[in-house]
Amino acid sequence: MMKKKSHSISVLFMLVLFTVFAILSVLLIIIGSKVYGNIVDSQEKNGNGRNVLSYVTNKVRTAESSGQIFIEEKDGIPVLVIGSNNQETLIFFKDGKLKEATISAGDEYNLYFGDVIATVDNFTFQINKDTNMLKLMVDIDNKVKYIEIYVGVYR
Repeated sequence: MMKKKSHSISVLFMLVLFTVFAILSVLLIIIGSKVYGNIVDSQEKNGNGRNVLSYVTNKVRTAESSGQIFIEEKDGIPVLVIGSNNQETLIFFKDGKLKEATISAGDEYNLYFGDVIATVDNFTFQINKDTNMLKLMVDIDNKVKYIEIYVGVYR
């Protein structure tokens, strides 16, 4: 009779051990999926920042040899103007969105024009006329990325 009690206790111990193992396995999967989700979000935000800087940098470089690059202010908002072949490309940050508009050179415009390039927290640019460097800075979720590029022609 003592043997049966010992056997039932070992079966109970095995079931408890299996249950603990199953619960810990499920918790590990849940924690792993949250970590993976955070990594994917972080990579997407970093990629978006690089894409924005790359897009604006390429716009500047394509117009650099034949046009003018300067910053003007419209309704208190700085506008990067990239002029080339009787056209001006306007890049500006308004209401959490980086926008781009193309107009004929000298035409009037307002800041409701344009297509959205990206949704960002902030985007700034400045030209250092002493060094001919254009500095572009993008802020996405408090992660600031910037690039400085040489600008050959400006006004």
